[in-house]
Amino acid sequence: MKTILASAIFIFPLLLWSQEERLDEKVDQITYDWDLEADKLSTYAGLQQLCSDTEYRSKILMLLDQIHHYDTVLYGVLIKLSRTSTDKEVKKTLKDIKKFEEEYDTKSFVHFMNEECKAMREIEKDSEATANDVGINSYSGQVYLLETELYKYVKHVTARVDKIRVHVHHLSKHYN
Repeated sequence: MKTILASAIFIFPLLLWSQEERLDEKVDQITYDWDLEADKLSTYAGLQQLCSDTEYRSKILMLLDQIHHYDTVLYGVLIKLSRTSTDKEVKKTLKDIKKFEEEYDTKSFVHFMNEECKAMREIEKDSEATANDVGINSYSGQVYLLETELYKYVKHVTARVDKIRVHVHHLSKHYN
């Protein structure tokens, strides 16, 4: 009974972000927003927009900052909860959040995208010379390679975000 009461005290902030909005609902919304942007960011055209459109870049970075903010809130709650709970989902969630924050924090994302933008600018600079080349040296071959790398990175970020969302839903059902 003490474990349930202690768990309820620690999980309450997880369930309520404000009086109107639960954390799991907020995580759903930002996950949905990320999924929409991830589809665009996984393409060469999306990369071009990210590299050239300051407003779009700010929107993406703000979305990532929101994701990391809610991860931090959730992490803090779960650290406290882990002291009294034996729920394996709590430990799994902590591990997944930590891995996400270590590998895909905003700084890492910005670094990766800066490198991709440099590569894209190089491809575009040489586009006339490579337009008639064949294979990986051709314009389309270089675009394809860059897009493949971009897709893999964004897919990993999305998988981590989605995994955390699933944990949040499990925990909110379990402790609600």
